[in-house]
Amino acid sequence: MKKTGLKKVLATMLITPIMVGTVFTFDNLASVTVEANEETTETSSVEDIAPLSLSDSSEEECFINVEGWDMKEGMPLYTDMYRVKKGEELVYHARVLDGYKLITPESTKKMIVTTNETFIAFDYEKIKPEKPEGNYIADGRYVTVTNKNYNTWSNFSWKYRQSGNALLNKTFQAKGRYEHQNGSTYLSLYDANGKWYGYINEKGVKFGQGKQGAYIGYNKYVTITSKGYNTWSNFSWKTRHSGTTITNKTYLAKGKYHHINGSTYLSLYDKQGKWYGYINEKSGKVGKGQEGSYIADGRKVKVASKNYNTWSNFSWKYRQTTKNMYNKTYTARGRYQHVNGSTYYSLYDGKGNWQGYINAAAVK
Repeated sequence: MKKTGLKKVLATMLITPIMVGTVFTFDNLASVTVEANEETTETSSVEDIAPLSLSDSSEEECFINVEGWDMKEGMPLYTDMYRVKKGEELVYHARVLDGYKLITPESTKKMIVTTNETFIAFDYEKIKPEKPEGNYIADGRYVTVTNKNYNTWSNFSWKYRQSGNALLNKTFQAKGRYEHQNGSTYLSLYDANGKWYGYINEKGVKFGQGKQGAYIGYNKYVTITSKGYNTWSNFSWKTRHSGTTITNKTYLAKGKYHHINGSTYLSLYDKQGKWYGYINEKSGKVGKGQEGSYIADGRKVKVASKNYNTWSNFSWKYRQTTKNMYNKTYTARGRYQHVNGSTYYSLYDGKGNWQGYINAAAVK
């Protein structure tokens, strides 16, 4: 090996990232143009560099830190540390990193090392993927749109397709999904007929356990007014009660399902908390409270008992006693099938004056 007064060291990146720090410029480094002297050149590889040892340093040795940085995120990607003799030339090539591109103009740094604890920095930025939405992932679950603030999109360039308000309370099958690089998951929605409705952020939906969609809390009182609807024990349509046995009764609908078939099904409970099954909401009417819904009537009734009161509301505000109404005839313009099992008539006298609500057991 031939000797020279100018030593050259070629450094390549072989050390795992280990440090967090800041970016430094080249202080006290003299850039040089290296011209090989055939008679006086010494060639050294990375193996010729002395191992890093804090206990074996001397005035003739310098420590070199080489760092790669993600400038946008402000975080280090790697740190390489070397020990080089003062006066030697260091040639360093920036690492090639998967998913990043080098934005520092020069990929190679050359310098004569004259100062201890010298820092070299290379800047990188992430390479944006060609498909930010990622790959298609098969799914198949059923979802109900519960938030009107999420629209659907025709593509991942965010071409608008439909408003969330138009899809609210409808159930779809999410045949697939995408885990987007923006951190959100997008579902690909189809209706019962296989029509595509676009991509929607999963934050706009609730997942169901089947075609019935997601359970949605409801807690409203419903009076069954049509005997043509049965209740079901499940969404495989196992009959629970016939419509004729539950008509003209009021139940608490604790929850509901917006089925993918387009119908809404209510989950019914009686006043004791006994479950009566699922029923199509078209079977009844929603009331304002436990009295259920108002049902037009029109029959003439005579008060046959002195032991009942009439009420101004269904919080049982007293109106009058039937002692003053006994044997008088009134018109029951409407009635309520209360959840307590009783029927209440809304009574009017011959002059059209309202007399309050009365239990049907007090009249004939």
